[in-house]
Amino acid sequence: MRRTSMIVAAATLALLTACSGGGVPLTAGSAAPSSGPASASGGAAKDTIVNVIAGTGQFNENLNPLVQGAPNLMGTWGLIYETLMFFNQSKSGDVQPLLATKYEFGDEGKSITFTLRDGVKWSDGKPFTAEDVAFNFLYRRDKKDLSAGGSNVKDAQVLSPTSVKISFTEKMYTKLWDVAGHQYMVPKHIWEKIDKPTKETNTKPVGTGPFMMGEFTPQSYTMVKNPNHWDTGKPKIAGMRFWSYNNNDASLQAMVTGQLDWGGMFMADPEKQFVAKDPEHNAYKNESQLYVTNLVPNLTKAPMNDLAVRQAINLGLDRDKIIELAFAGLGKPASPAGIVLPLFQDYLSPKYATAKLEFNQDKARQTLEAAGYAKDGDGYYAKDGKRLSVTCHLVSGWTDYVSAAQVIKQQLKEVGIEFKSKEVSFNAFVDMQQKGDFELMMWNAYGGPHPYYMYDNILNSKSIPPANQNMARYKNPAVDAALKVIADTPPEQTDTIKQAIYAIQDAVVADLPYIPLQQSSALAEFRTTNVTGWPSEQNPYALGLPFSHPDNGIVAKNLQPVQ
Repeated sequence: MRRTSMIVAAATLALLTACSGGGVPLTAGSAAPSSGPASASGGAAKDTIVNVIAGTGQFNENLNPLVQGAPNLMGTWGLIYETLMFFNQSKSGDVQPLLATKYEFGDEGKSITFTLRDGVKWSDGKPFTAEDVAFNFLYRRDKKDLSAGGSNVKDAQVLSPTSVKISFTEKMYTKLWDVAGHQYMVPKHIWEKIDKPTKETNTKPVGTGPFMMGEFTPQSYTMVKNPNHWDTGKPKIAGMRFWSYNNNDASLQAMVTGQLDWGGMFMADPEKQFVAKDPEHNAYKNESQLYVTNLVPNLTKAPMNDLAVRQAINLGLDRDKIIELAFAGLGKPASPAGIVLPLFQDYLSPKYATAKLEFNQDKARQTLEAAGYAKDGDGYYAKDGKRLSVTCHLVSGWTDYVSAAQVIKQQLKEVGIEFKSKEVSFNAFVDMQQKGDFELMMWNAYGGPHPYYMYDNILNSKSIPPANQNMARYKNPAVDAALKVIADTPPEQTDTIKQAIYAIQDAVVADLPYIPLQQSSALAEFRTTNVTGWPSEQNPYALGLPFSHPDNGIVAKNLQPVQ
């Protein structure tokens, strides 16, 4: 749970939507409870309550949707509060209407006009209108504690009760997800009275989502059906109950023994640990398109600033073994082009259509020797009297990463590279990322509903920390130029965008700024004893992870009680 929950925080940045632009309609530690949730919801179908794992430790009664990254109750985003649009990261190009039914870029990409859904009400019965949407963008712009990093919102104009135009100081072609998919709408009639929004805990939330806040305790809380929800006939369940446990082992036990209906926990062998316990009702979905786990080299420090060293490490790794031994066989092979597949197959350069990460330890040794390295008496390569040794930092307690480092150490020893791993606290790890105080680290590159997002996040020279996630400190003017082309190009001009993406992929393959290990494994677990309608490989209508939003609201309102 600890790593996949970071996906939500990482996904608040701008990227390019695969939808076309002008006038395009959108297509369709507290102690665990002594008994825990009951294994069956009981009662008639209309009374069905879905039990969800929400973490460990005591809950804080905070339902403020305006502060991303705050310790808010799970469900605040998605179940109670909604965005204008839903970007499905499980299916390329799938953007669905929520509070907005249509959008149109204007002013050469510096404005977006949204057509809003008619007849929407807040959960207190008051109408949701364009006044609310305009307020949301201006409120975020004007409240300095909400826009500490600066705001690109220039103005918000109400054109009609169901039409609003948002103007910006820059082109927004690549930022539609950030604007329409991550800005959760709050009611003007309540929040205009709140002067310091970041201090507000909002214990009586009013939203447009399918659920409302129910009862709360530090160990468990509920969200109940919103009778004013605009999506006719939904939700069909009575609500959701969120549970806290002492630790991950306790929550895992609750999931496998049938006390929970929905989870998002790592399991070393989900087939054996979960499905086999009740094959008729237990299922899981591996969301393997959310991030790529990499060895991240610091390109400003030796020896990782040497391309030959990065190439030798890349060639010396048997990813199949790493995935099998360290990641329980759940990860998928990563693309050399740094793109998530098969989700974005349409954006993969024809040059790399069949390319795979090569495992060739002989070639790794030859690469080092051609670059002037020679074996020392201990069997390690050295140059100018200095052994080729690299230290990789890891987060302490991330056992799968620790195991991966052990496998990598042995594989690179066979190549002639000394690989050392060092575990540090998460806070120390983040500090090293920000300061660049490392040689190599194991970390993730996060994606989104379009490949632009990951490339911009980790390759743009403007994304070097603290600005963003370019931990490698990679700088390539050609890549920056290609990213700017995408940012300045209307999204319907797909050929221009693809050519720019292909140029980025050429640079990724040639420069090897990151050394991929695997395409992610993020498990979502479901039980169908009480409800059906969960996302599946056959029907990936949303991410199945309970902490991913607004996907959690999409999933929850589509669940069907078992009759």
